[in-house]
Amino acid sequence: MSSSPSRKRPPSPLPPETTTSESSAPILPSPQSVKSSKTVRSGDKGYKGLRHFSLMVCKKVQEKGKTTYNQVADELVIAIKEEHADQQYDEKNIRRRVYDALNVLMAMDIIVKDRKDITWKGLPTSTAQDAEGMRRELAYRQQQIQKKRDALAELLVQQVCFRNLAQHNQKRVESSKPDNKIPLPFIVVNTSSSAVIQCNMSKDLTDVMFDFNMPFEINDDNTILKRLGMHRSTMKDLKEWLPQECLTYCNDHNLLNEILAEEKMRPVKKQRSTI
Repeated sequence: MSSSPSRKRPPSPLPPETTTSESSAPILPSPQSVKSSKTVRSGDKGYKGLRHFSLMVCKKVQEKGKTTYNQVADELVIAIKEEHADQQYDEKNIRRRVYDALNVLMAMDIIVKDRKDITWKGLPTSTAQDAEGMRRELAYRQQQIQKKRDALAELLVQQVCFRNLAQHNQKRVESSKPDNKIPLPFIVVNTSSSAVIQCNMSKDLTDVMFDFNMPFEINDDNTILKRLGMHRSTMKDLKEWLPQECLTYCNDHNLLNEILAEEKMRPVKKQRSTI
């Protein structure tokens, strides 16, 4: 018995607003997803991010003057829940935002934190505080510059001392008096002529121990060379030793006064004044 092939019935037409394509089918959110998305949007509208939340924390700390993190967080949690009673808020998220806001306020120097205590310091007064900060910065920079100038002046004195010492030793060698040369480095220890001094030296002659029964003084080679007057020079010699830019800067900022003291102490011829 032969059976005739069965015909498949054509699919019934779908309404125009529906389609068989799975990718283009509208996805309806579940009730839970609708509720959660509404909560997130409402939450963002409630306290509008960290900036707006920082203002709330700032106002709360300003009102109290001195408080703690827990006090601020507890009061803001209660205030937000009362203001938006129909919405759900994550208390941990609020406390985390309070913590972040307090860190922002501390970075802006608006509040001060000492262990658990948080103290209101005040909002910056823009122009007045900026001007005061710039004055402090200027004073600090000027102080640093002056320290570097003093160090440069000391280095110039050492340079002149060593050059004069080299010339002194060279003259002694040329005059067949090498024993009169001054070697470097050295120290000079001086005390009263009536002092009792005990001196012990190691076998390798590297360590020396002095014992004085009266006050004594120790001077390094730079101090002794200055006492010998070897830190003096003339502008002519300095022009040969120093670069022109360095010499001009040092002269403009009075860094050569100690070196050129003898030149400046020379008497100046007085000119006859006329009336």
